[in-house]
Amino acid sequence: TSVLLVASSSSLFISWMGLELNTLAFLPLLLSKKNKLTSESSIKYFLAQTLASVIVVAGGLSLLVGGEGGISKEMILLGLAIKLGAAPFHSWLITVAESLGWVPLFVLLTIQKLNPLLMVWNFSQSSSSLLYSIIFFSLSLGALLGLAQTSTRALMTFSSINHVGWLLASSALSLQATLVYFTVYSTILLAPILLLYIANISHLNELPFVQLSLQHQYLFYFCLLSLGGLPPFLGFLPKWMILQLLMSVSFYTLSLVMILMSLFTLFFYLRLMFTAFIFGGDKILQNKNLKLPLFTSFLLSLS
Repeated sequence: TSVLLVASSSSLFISWMGLELNTLAFLPLLLSKKNKLTSESSIKYFLAQTLASVIVVAGGLSLLVGGEGGISKEMILLGLAIKLGAAPFHSWLITVAESLGWVPLFVLLTIQKLNPLLMVWNFSQSSSSLLYSIIFFSLSLGALLGLAQTSTRALMTFSSINHVGWLLASSALSLQATLVYFTVYSTILLAPILLLYIANISHLNELPFVQLSLQHQYLFYFCLLSLGGLPPFLGFLPKWMILQLLMSVSFYTLSLVMILMSLFTLFFYLRLMFTAFIFGGDKILQNKNLKLPLFTSFLLSLS
């Protein structure tokens, strides 16, 4: 319902209502695991979303009073960037992600980002220097900080921050490209998330002890390569589409940065693969013989 409100409305107030409905709907999912860490993360999530909403409302009121002011739209964009967990406003996202189960994490990294992205397309200025600063930081920090992660949740979260950079770049130019990228990314991400959930893997050093059939191993690795945007996998196609859009309007420097940062993200996906192949953990874990559901196998094969 909240997505329909934001997608179908040109009113900032109605769109803001959609954002808040989205936030409230996620809170029960966030609190599904009752422990001290989850409670603390829930408070951080709520405070971050509240701060972002205040900034969006302030920008909207300023826009209402002062007309089509650039500063007003920059304030709206700033609030939406906080809601997205885009860099350099991503610290709350990392903390919250580490305390979540895999299913709520998937929702946080995908569905929760759709409404803010639609609002960025509706209300931001494509020439905004703030927008391109956020894109640059998201691309760079998402890729470079992901290299240092050993937690699978943190790794997936930093990868998501990098993908937010791509989504913001596309939202400045084309709604269709944004929706295509978002759909492909969400579909590809679901398969590894499901596998990590079924295997209960929280750290990279647990990967070598999970026994999958050879077919499922290869499908999992292909999915990671697709997330990294390696051709000819599915994840490469929306990235290629966005690069063509950017170069058509002469954003050559941004295109080059996006290509370089994609190489870094591809590297930590390759590290994830090689860890499963070669390296052992610090302690001996009980091997897990997993039989993946047919639905999971189908999602893996899509990549």
